[in-house]
Amino acid sequence: HIWFLHKRLLIDTVDPHLALLVQEELFDILWNDTRARIRAEGVNELTVNKHLKDVQQLTFLHLTHYDHAFQEFANDDGKRFEELAGAIWIHVLNRDEEAYNDQLKRLAAYVEYQYVNLMHGVPDEYFWEGRVPWGDIPVFTDMKDNDGKALDDPVTEVEGLESLPEPWVKTLTDAGSPYYWNTDTNTTSWKKPTL
Repeated sequence: HIWFLHKRLLIDTVDPHLALLVQEELFDILWNDTRARIRAEGVNELTVNKHLKDVQQLTFLHLTHYDHAFQEFANDDGKRFEELAGAIWIHVLNRDEEAYNDQLKRLAAYVEYQYVNLMHGVPDEYFWEGRVPWGDIPVFTDMKDNDGKALDDPVTEVEGLESLPEPWVKTLTDAGSPYYWNTDTNTTSWKKPTL
């Protein structure tokens, strides 16, 4: 989502200087969060920055592929959609030969919607107030295999994804230790809240 915000800030005409400052802050937050996630994986502290550099390189390759799709095929919806699906297959699904076309289409539609919505649908006033109406994440129920047949084992949960009661979110300290934050009350807890 940082990339979507970055693209919107690049075209900002309300306050280009502020847009640049916000971009810099967003990327600082992104890389600090990434560094914390690397530490949370138990990586040796001496190699954290090397791993961060690797992540940055992979991220830039991924996002320049999106840039290519939206610039090269700005006037060809079909080719742009195919390019987005290809970028997702390469950079998100790591060229998984067993990935379903249905899955790729849903993810590509998600990227397309978020981009078009943020670039053309959100008024400047809403954007600068932080009222970005993000689209819903893709639903992966009723998936079909690459032959068009319904999957026998539908995707019902994602490994490693925690369910938390609203409005709690899991976040990490700079050292990579997880904690939980209630976004309504602004309280935090080291213990996982129960559903």
